[in-house]
Amino acid sequence: MITATELSYQLPNKRPILTGMSFELPKGGFVAVLGENGAGKTTLLDILMGFRLRTSGLVTVMGHDPGTDPWETRRRIAYLSEKIDMPGDWAAREYLEFHRKLYADYDARDEEELMAFFKVYYEDRVGNLSAGEIRRLQIVGALAAQPELVIADEITAVLDIRGRRKFLRLLQERQQSMNLTVVLATNIPEGLESFSSHLLLLQLGQQTIFEENSVFLNGHSELAEVVMVRLEAE
Repeated sequence: MITATELSYQLPNKRPILTGMSFELPKGGFVAVLGENGAGKTTLLDILMGFRLRTSGLVTVMGHDPGTDPWETRRRIAYLSEKIDMPGDWAAREYLEFHRKLYADYDARDEEELMAFFKVYYEDRVGNLSAGEIRRLQIVGALAAQPELVIADEITAVLDIRGRRKFLRLLQERQQSMNLTVVLATNIPEGLESFSSHLLLLQLGQQTIFEENSVFLNGHSELAEVVMVRLEAE
């Protein structure tokens, strides 16, 4: 589903942001991308989405170079980010009506069920919603599009405890039932061992770990604890 070989990215001033990343995430995998602020998580996801062009190396997403892939491929990917803004004067219904037009496989019934699941209401104005409610609305539109791949950047940071767990459980259920592939970048590793299948750990733009969770945990029960030990050892 996603492969990277010696993937690197640097700014125009030659400052390196990512260096020599190589990994392969199979279809149906759920990778947690972890690392401290400035580690390069968002830059990596931007490259996977085609928002930034790699400086060197190779990367493919669903069999295509994300920098040049066709719109037909993009329609099979859902992107979630707290950087995405919605018009504040739109009702939730208007946002979803706009969203439906972009995806041929959009499922209106699934949308209704997701709205009830996340307790978001069609007539709510976006400008009156909290940050977490806005992200729940964004999740509804993204998942109702029936994507094959979800790329999520830090979106769990603004969800409350229950909302975060519901979102992760929903991703896991669709991973298992629909072979959904998930890339989730976050600063919050707590609890992810119950949901993700792989871990990608970044530090100062370097890939320090890409492993299946079971290998990385090596008998430990808490992902956050093992990640902290590894970061402090570097």
